[in-house]
Amino acid sequence: MERVPAPVEARHRALLDALPDLLLRLRADGTYLEIGGDTTKLANPPEHVVGATAYELLPEEIAVQLMHCVGVALEQGKLATVEYQLRTHLGEERDFEVRVAPSGPDEVVAVVRDVTDLRRAMRELTDSRARIVAAGDAERRRVERNLHDGAQQRLVTVALHLHLVKRKLETAPDEVPELVESAQTELTLALEEIRELVRGLHPRLLSDRGLEPALAGLAERALLPVEIVETPSERLPPAVEAAAYYLVAEALANAAKHSEASRVTVRVSANGACTTVEVVDDGVGGADAESGSGLRGLADRVAALGGELEVASEPGRGTAVCAELPHENPNQ
Repeated sequence: MERVPAPVEARHRALLDALPDLLLRLRADGTYLEIGGDTTKLANPPEHVVGATAYELLPEEIAVQLMHCVGVALEQGKLATVEYQLRTHLGEERDFEVRVAPSGPDEVVAVVRDVTDLRRAMRELTDSRARIVAAGDAERRRVERNLHDGAQQRLVTVALHLHLVKRKLETAPDEVPELVESAQTELTLALEEIRELVRGLHPRLLSDRGLEPALAGLAERALLPVEIVETPSERLPPAVEAAAYYLVAEALANAAKHSEASRVTVRVSANGACTTVEVVDDGVGGADAESGSGLRGLADRVAALGGELEVASEPGRGTAVCAELPHENPNQ
């Protein structure tokens, strides 16, 4: 058999070692013939692999899965894949996808790819979508309940008053002014309740005049002293403005409920491609971004724009909520 020239072999080995995936060459019986690429993905130290078999090196269940994949690839003469979770020789539990392709009559080449981060991102995306759906359902129920218990009941009362007015015009016209006045009062209250409901869904001030006056309104209504140190001078994309507004609103609400702070500062800056929102309080800290439904909801809103949310809240050092909101969603 003709020997491969040393420079060619060196280049071949350099290419293998530079790959981000782990490459394996296996015989049909599971014996490792060659390894290359990222050997941190191996279940055993690299020096123990070549010459050993999959059954000797891997947990039985994983070895069976891998060798079944090898058999399918050799039998059908085409690519076969398998996925499993394995603890590497560095002690990390990772998710792997293995692609196996025949490279000879009784051997295969396997490419082992670490898909842990991809699987985690997919799970987080699924969880995030589920939370968004649940939040949307809860909000619709809240709107329905508020309409039913408030404005709808008042409008029913107005209808009854008008019906009585029609009857009293013929039988007791002197009672009509009082009924009309009562109906007007109920109608005014119903309209005010509807305005409050709509304002809670999306502040009109934000839509009409932009982020600066909308944040000023939040600061005026806040239960803690709020200093707005910076806001963009130009209007931002509507989705970015809404995300920034609700992030500040939720952060101020959380500070009022939990922080015991004496002051909160708000900073919103934009550089043309991205808006940064920071809300910092001087309270007791210790906020948990994972367990708080409000902060989870904000994280979902920020992630929907392709942005990132960070919460720093060491006990005794206050809480800082920071979000980066790109003006163009890279996920779209």
